[in-house]
Amino acid sequence: MKKRLSLLLATTMITTLSSTSALATMPANNDTRTSGSILGAFQASLRFLDVHRDDWALRFITEASTKGIIRGDGSGQFHPSANVSHEEAIVMTVRAMGLTDNALALKEVPLALQDAAKVSTWARPFVALAIQNDLLDQDSLLAPQASADRKWVTELVVRAIGLQAEAEAHREDKLSFKDASAIKADAVGYIAVAVEKGILLGYPDKTFQPNKPVKRNEMAVILCHAENRFEYDEDLQVQTQGQLTGTIAMVTSEGLTFKSRTHQDLNLKFASTYYVFIDEKISSASQLQVGMNVRVFLNERGQIVFIQAKKQAPQHEQFESFAHGQVLAYTAPQANKKGKITVLLQSKTALKQASKKLTLDIATDAPVIMNGKTKTFADVKVGDKVGLTILNNTVVNIDVFPPLLKYPE
Repeated sequence: MKKRLSLLLATTMITTLSSTSALATMPANNDTRTSGSILGAFQASLRFLDVHRDDWALRFITEASTKGIIRGDGSGQFHPSANVSHEEAIVMTVRAMGLTDNALALKEVPLALQDAAKVSTWARPFVALAIQNDLLDQDSLLAPQASADRKWVTELVVRAIGLQAEAEAHREDKLSFKDASAIKADAVGYIAVAVEKGILLGYPDKTFQPNKPVKRNEMAVILCHAENRFEYDEDLQVQTQGQLTGTIAMVTSEGLTFKSRTHQDLNLKFASTYYVFIDEKISSASQLQVGMNVRVFLNERGQIVFIQAKKQAPQHEQFESFAHGQVLAYTAPQANKKGKITVLLQSKTALKQASKKLTLDIATDAPVIMNGKTKTFADVKVGDKVGLTILNNTVVNIDVFPPLLKYPE
């Protein structure tokens, strides 16, 4: 099955996180580098005093904090119910894209906004990067400290993951929400794409509420849902410098043996502080079992700081990623025979690493979409600009873009 996580809205129970065993503390001398392991860039999340054990967004808040996407206030508070401002949403999204260093290099770049002077100093480089990468329109009015509503955040994130062209192709879609009439025409395609991709969903009462401000806990959920769509990596085991997926082979009090899909078995130690979630529920290492399918995040010592496990490992779990580029070579699939495509990758963000070639198989049932309409494999030509949806290193969807259209960025 595809890796999809649903946005659940539920009433929280007043039980503090400090009472949970999910935050495990190992002896200080455990902070030694794990021999032969992959090193990461993650740090164990703080134990926020205002985020409770049964909070519906706990897993997402912990994950976003571990990744450094959304941080606390420095005094142990996360403020999950506080509204996110426009400039805060931009900073969080750029962090999720992995472009913090790129943004910080733009401190001296002037902002092409009508209200540039109102942008906070700490947010200015992130806003500059967002403008350079077409996440924001130049010369627009940002209202940086105003609350970001669900419509605005949806447009921002869909652009950030490179699906603007797809959103434009869906602008005539009929949304099924009860309040669809309240959604502006220019946002329909973005919302349709976000819902279809499982990035941002509606409420239990079947409304979308486009004008409702996004809270910090909701932003954590949205960006965690979008996380694996920001940049395709040929090696799915190193998605973000130390985020691994695989199956537990052995669990001990000090760590676990990890069967990854592209590496040999890895012996990984728990960091002095780490979190364990089983499905969406907070748990402990003692509840981990051999055969569970897991995601783990590693720190700079190659030690585990975050684990999300599933009670039963899917037999055919698929990992979905995305790439954009120009077709260099192409062999159309035939009956019972996969095709082959080579593209010159164009990063979804102009400041990412240099373009490179990528060759992948094409599934025999992969649809070809051009201008929102289904085409045939014969319609794909060398030189075309394409967007590829990739599951386990096989192309399962090809979007062909008009020649003059910019790559989604």
